Amino acid sequence: MAPTVRLFRVFRKIWKPLSLVVVLFTVCVSGFIYYTHVSLLNGVYWGVITMSTVGYGDVVPTNLPSKIFAMVLAGSTIGIIGYVVSTISTLAIEAREEELLGLDGTKITGHVVILGWNAVARSALEELILTGRKVAIMTRTAEKLTEIRTFVSQLVRSASSNPDLRGRVTKDRDIYIGLGDYAQRHSLELLNLPKAIEAIVASDDDARNLMTALLLKNLAPHLRVVVSAFHEELRETLHAAGVTYVISPMDLGGRMVSAAAAQPEVAEAISDLTSAGYGSDLNEYPLSVGNPLVGLTFDEGHKLLREATGALLVGVALRKKEGRNGRLFDVILDPPVGTRLEEGGYVLILVSMHNEDRLHSWLKVSPGRPPLGAE
Repeated sequence: MAPTVRLFRVFRKIWKPLSLVVVLFTVCVSGFIYYTHVSLLNGVYWGVITMSTVGYGDVVPTNLPSKIFAMVLAGSTIGIIGYVVSTISTLAIEAREEELLGLDGTKITGHVVILGWNAVARSALEELILTGRKVAIMTRTAEKLTEIRTFVSQLVRSASSNPDLRGRVTKDRDIYIGLGDYAQRHSLELLNLPKAIEAIVASDDDARNLMTALLLKNLAPHLRVVVSAFHEELRETLHAAGVTYVISPMDLGGRMVSAAAAQPEVAEAISDLTSAGYGSDLNEYPLSVGNPLVGLTFDEGHKLLREATGALLVGVALRKKEGRNGRLFDVILDPPVGTRLEEGGYVLILVSMHNEDRLHSWLKVSPGRPPLGAE
């Protein structure tokens, strides 16, 4: 929420008690001047000293009307000042509650938005925090705010004590947690969508996910939107709505279970590759200007990369065609001999955490996809 909006809301709530104080002070000064025939300066001085309950005693009522006026004024002052203090205290409590609920919104930029809180959102949030990404997460249930904050606090504390992760983990100031119905425009506006890069929609309600995706594309067409859908038949509908990627947790989970049953080490390797906090990472890097792999064949690039950084080149994403959700790519693992690494595509690189800084320094490009429209 903008500071001017907050000030307006505060003023709208306290203008009545403040008006009472102003009126009381005016009556106080005017009455004392009228009944005791003192100067304006002495009248103002007596008003301030009386209303602040200091009462030095150097300027006092000197006749019966002024004494009666002072007694009435003293009684009124106690009640009105008490009312003003109570009102301001209530406003302070309300402001604190709004802050805890995230109703002030966020100003972070270059962030990922997560909408919903379930196992999928929890895993996504963990990976994003462990890779140092800025995150704004919103839930529709007030009770889950404490759960999310506890999870984030414990994760950040645990990761920060890990020597391999220290310095990579997202800072607390770059994580926003808010309450709101993300299928409603006014709630989404709290998330600073114009400055966000990606959005993950992960509620347990596919219909709400669809409505949210439509609203996101309307409010922020530049966003890359990923939706977790429980019903596979909604994939085409979501793609038509402008969603970049649709993933089915049930489908993916079934594949992992099947792999674990027949080839448990393969399942373990996949789990390790998709977790940023442990072992090795599989990331995609753009084949853009500055990347030394551009123009080489896959085999040449693999040899050069291995010698320079210790990382492994395992695949390539070649641009296929233009689509409404951004460029679409053919992802090829272990491509045929002679496959050329052309500018505009991506390379898939497997790197251990210990070699990651070395890899980034050598490639001179950052992992991940740029915002839609910047590709």
